[in-house]
Amino acid sequence: MVNVADFRRLTTRLKSGPMQELRVDTAGLPAIAGRWAAAAAELNATAAPVGLGLPCQPSAAAVDAAHVDIAGFTASLASRIDTHSIHVGEANSGYLANEAESANRMETVAPRAIRV
Repeated sequence: MVNVADFRRLTTRLKSGPMQELRVDTAGLPAIAGRWAAAAAELNATAAPVGLGLPCQPSAAAVDAAHVDIAGFTASLASRIDTHSIHVGEANSGYLANEAESANRMETVAPRAIRV
């Protein structure tokens, strides 16, 4: 059983200094996501050569088996890259929406002061 006092002691040790400003390149993230999507498409377009040797040759069978393994790995990698590119695009959109909402909330809480 965990003692609550131990948890409090642990969390106080984990406290860090003041928060630092987060800088996000909202124009660069979609560009990165686009490059990743293009790379995934290129990986998906790659086809393994077929029938390079006689099927009775053990080396040809081994090469064909390796091509099957490589094709599976390539498809898996392309899928992961594509998924990450989608997530980066979604994260960028969410960040922009959050920033706009935060700015609107700040505007309602603290209206701009008119200075002369």
